[in-house]
Parts: sequence; C-alpha cells; structure tokens
Amino acid sequence: MSVAEVRYLLHADVEVVQLPDDDEVLVGRRGSRNPPQLVSRDAMALAECFRSPRTLVDGVIAYCAASGAEPLATLDAAFGVLVALTRSEVLVADGGAPAERLRERHQVGEQVGPATITDRVRVLRDSEIWRAVLADGTRVVVKVVDDEVHGPGLVRRELTALERGQRAPVPRLVWHESSPTGGTLVLSEVEGEAADLATLTADDDGRRRIALAVVDAYVALHACGVLHGDVHPGNVLVTPDAEVGIIDFGLATAEGEPSPRTAGGEYLDPAAAAALRADRTPGTLDEAAEQYAVAAMVYRLLTGSAPLDLACERVEALRRIAEDRPRPFVGVGVAPWLAVERVLRRALAVDPAHRYRSLRTFRTALLWATATPREMAEPPAADLLDAVGVLDVDGPAWASADDERAAHVGWLLARVATLTGDPRAFDLAHVWSARCRHVLPPVPGPRTPVARAHRALAAYVRTGRPGHRRAAALIADEVGGPLRTDEPVDVLTGGWAGALLRLECSRPAVASMPGRPWAAEE
Repeated sequence: MSVAEVRYLLHADVEVVQLPDDDEVLVGRRGSRNPPQLVSRDAMALAECFRSPRTLVDGVIAYCAASGAEPLATLDAAFGVLVALTRSEVLVADGGAPAERLRERHQVGEQVGPATITDRVRVLRDSEIWRAVLADGTRVVVKVVDDEVHGPGLVRRELTALERGQRAPVPRLVWHESSPTGGTLVLSEVEGEAADLATLTADDDGRRRIALAVVDAYVALHACGVLHGDVHPGNVLVTPDAEVGIIDFGLATAEGEPSPRTAGGEYLDPAAAAALRADRTPGTLDEAAEQYAVAAMVYRLLTGSAPLDLACERVEALRRIAEDRPRPFVGVGVAPWLAVERVLRRALAVDPAHRYRSLRTFRTALLWATATPREMAEPPAADLLDAVGVLDVDGPAWASADDERAAHVGWLLARVATLTGDPRAFDLAHVWSARCRHVLPPVPGPRTPVARAHRALAAYVRTGRPGHRRAAALIADEVGGPLRTDEPVDVLTGGWAGALLRLECSRPAVASMPGRPWAAEE
C-alpha cells in the first residue's frame, strides 16, 4: 500500500494544550516517549480532521472545505508538519499497533512478585513504573518492560548492571521475572528528586556539592565496570543531603556487551553526533563518551543551561555537538568561574583524546577547581573595552574583513568574553565566528613573542614563580605597543595581540594560545 492510500488517525491519546496569547498549541501523546511538539493553530485544525480515519489527501480536502483554503497550497505548506506528526505517532496508520489505546498492565492493590502496588508513577506504551511495598512495609519500585524488539535486551542489561554495580549507588534487585517482551523487576526505592530539579533552589555551594556528588556516583559505577549509557538528570536522583542514586540501566554496558546508543540530546557525545549526521550508526559506548555526558550534566547542574545551544533543527544541533566548543558561563547568563570552566572544556572536548584519562581523573580536576574561589569578573582594559564597540557589525571592521581576519576577531572577542564576563563581547564573538565558519586563527610559531609569553604563563601556573608571569607581561608590552583600533585585528602580532596578551596575563591559569582549541589547553 502506498503512502497516499494509507488512512491516518489522530490518536485518541493525543492531548492538546492551548497556549495563551499565542498562535501555537502544544500537542503530545500520553504514554509516548516523544516530547510534546509546538504546532500552529492552523496545523492543529488540520490534524483535527483526522479524528476519523482519512488519507492525507482526504484530510487536507476536508480541512480546506471547512476553512476555504486552497488544497494544493495547503498540502504543500503542511506536508512537513504532517510528516513530523506521523513520526511522533500523533497521527498513526489506522489499524496498526501504534493506533492501539494506552492501557495499564497493572492496577493499584495488585500483587507483583513479593510486592503490592500502591501508586502509579508512569505508564508508557513499552513500560510502566509503579510504587509498591513489601510485606514488611519496605518501599520498592515495580518496573515493567514490554517491548517485543528491545525489551529482552533492556532487561538483560539492567540485571547485569545491577549485579555488577552493587558497590555503586544503584537500586538493589529484590525480585524479577522474565518474559518474551522483557519482564518485570522489583527494585529497592531510590529516594530523591531529579538532579536538575534539586539544584533549582540551591546556592553556589549547594550546586557544587550536588555536582561533585553526581560525579562521585559515576566514578563508583565505572569502578564496577559498568557504563550507564543513559546519562541525564532525570536518571540521577538527589536527596536534600546531596546523596545521589543512579537509576534506569536498560542501556547500560557491562561485561563487554554493547548497548544501543541514544538518538540525541545535549548528553550525546560528538563522535555519536557526527555518525548520526552522516546517517551512520554510532559506535559502541565507551568511557570517554560517558565522560562527555557526565560533564555536560555537571555543566547544567552548575549553570542551569546546556553547554551548547541546541534550540535549532536536528541537523544543525548534531553539527554543533560534533564541532562546537562549550559556551563560557557568561554565555548562559552565569558569573564566570574560570577554573571550573577550564576543567569542563577539557571533559567536553570534541576529540576524545583531549578529554581526561578517566572519569576519576576528571573528578579530581573538578574537585580542585570547585575549591578555587569564583573570581569576580574584571572589566576589560580601556583599550579592549573600546575595541568591543569598534568590532560591532555596523562598524568598519565588519565591512572590510575577510574570512581570515574574521577568525582573528572571533578569537579575540571570545577570549575577552571568557576572561572578563563581558556579554557584548560574547555575542559579537558568536557573530564573527559564524562569519568565518568557526575557523580558528593560525597557531603562533614556537619562537614568536606570543608563543613565548604563553609558555611563560604555563610555567608560572606549574611553578608559581612570579618571574615567569613578569616575563609574560614584559613580552605583552613589547609585542605591539599601544592598541590602535583602526588597525586590522591580529592576535599574533601588533597592538591587538599585545592587548589580548595583557588580558591573558591577568588570568594565567586559564590563558589560551591563539588557534588552540580550548579543550586542548592542558
């Protein structure tokens, strides 16, 4: 049967939320793993025409008859929305399995193994979670997996991970029963709320404690030979005392058994994103990929935002994950914390070879960084403060720059934003970097003044000897003399390079040589 002959139905479990003072509605399906979608009111009116089964063409004709719209133009304009609604199973093929109504497999009061169900937590098409109690009053959780294709593997992986991870903060297996579509598990209850929710009311110290406790939990899990495979705040529960428990191990990797990879989101590592972008199957999960996911969660717990701006179409989101560097804290409206940002940049490196050797090593670096007082952002020196204005998109620099010059400007502004917290510099850095397609300026030669100054700053960080820092500052003063804003921006030589070097000398622990990815600074 061709697509044109398929009769589609707006699923009975679909719910629509009208947004006040808006031309859009929020539409989702109860029991679906697909998140709700924003669609226009007109698109939803078209979808409502499928309350009874119709072909796509018949649905468009019915909508046009009611609204007076032109059918061919409507079909052309609405085709993408209709495709999206079918992929999210809001519109389903009539008579197929996706068209079946959501039904509960168990009820309150029912006995499941040694447990008596007391309350429903979540019911999805392929799984259920219930609260329950044992005969002695101990609270437990009943987890049901019911998926002919993936269910048996999900249950097998969860059982293996729970057995291997007994020394980590994971649920204890009380009872289980396998089935051809998965099975049922009774697990000890893990107390707490989702990690991101736990940080909403926390101060800086509270966020730090939660972030470190989360990393400690994953270090313990990795020490048991288990990779979680499903890292996100909803699977990490935190108590008011910052005790952490990790749940949901259906995608875990243990004893060398590969697991399926998740298909997107801010916790997807760059290698997997690059594979999906090229329509390839991502490789198997490894510790470096999970380190990236844990670091992305730490970034969110500390800032309330994702390290990358993924509010875009899927293809562009995959490109950003595969290629872009994490935003400095100032870019998400949070005061700079340079020592912590440096550690996160390394753990979130695009190239896994630039990340920490292990999650334990990352934890050690993060512990040291979070013990470092948050530095108050200092305003840029007067010359650089003027430069930010000169480099605006309505200025002469924008009009005359080529891609090579734009790379120098983008680097300069990004460093000013990172080192000072200046929001205007951050915004302009994004624009200039996009103009040159995110190309970096050249790395200075090893004998150039800029390279010698950065080696001196690195020596100061290693040894603490003030002479190294003074040497770097002298080189900065000698590089190009006073900054002239009418000169083309060059971060390797001249007044611009000298001004940037002076700023780098004020923050030697996070100094970054031009042309080097932030994550490769170590």
